[in-house]
Amino acid sequence: MSSLSRFYIVLFISFVMFYLGIILAPYFAYLGNNVPIYKIISEDIYMLYSPICHQLPQRSFFIFGNKMAVCARCFGIYTGVLLGLIVYPMIKKLDDFKVPNRIYLILALTPMAIDGTTQLIGLRQSFNELRFITGFIAGFFVVFYIIPVFLQLFAKWYNKFKNN
Repeated sequence: MSSLSRFYIVLFISFVMFYLGIILAPYFAYLGNNVPIYKIISEDIYMLYSPICHQLPQRSFFIFGNKMAVCARCFGIYTGVLLGLIVYPMIKKLDDFKVPNRIYLILALTPMAIDGTTQLIGLRQSFNELRFITGFIAGFFVVFYIIPVFLQLFAKWYNKFKNN
């Protein structure tokens, strides 16, 4: 197994752990109704995700009777990233550091931008399913722009380290 493959697996596992926290927060909150330590764990998980998401209940999905650790749009983004990470090595070689044309990234981000902007300026009210879908599209495509950069940086660092 190549060093790039190992690095990719570490990235993937790290992201899966991050992703699981989104679901574990409401699960531990649910368990916390009967076991106080789970409530504390849940609150800590919510606190960890608070710098990256507003966590507004009205913009969040609920599971186990509690809101998820991130809003519907963020959950869509992270679900898209997760699926993108799963399919990435099936579509691209890990040693191919070329990113797709920027127009595809712009097109992938446009639905989310339109949804967020039209709600922000009061033209309409968005809803969680649409927030999830537009976030998912953005999250899935952004993987193909970020992962090549991470892999290239790692390859440069690894080669420098290996040669010293």
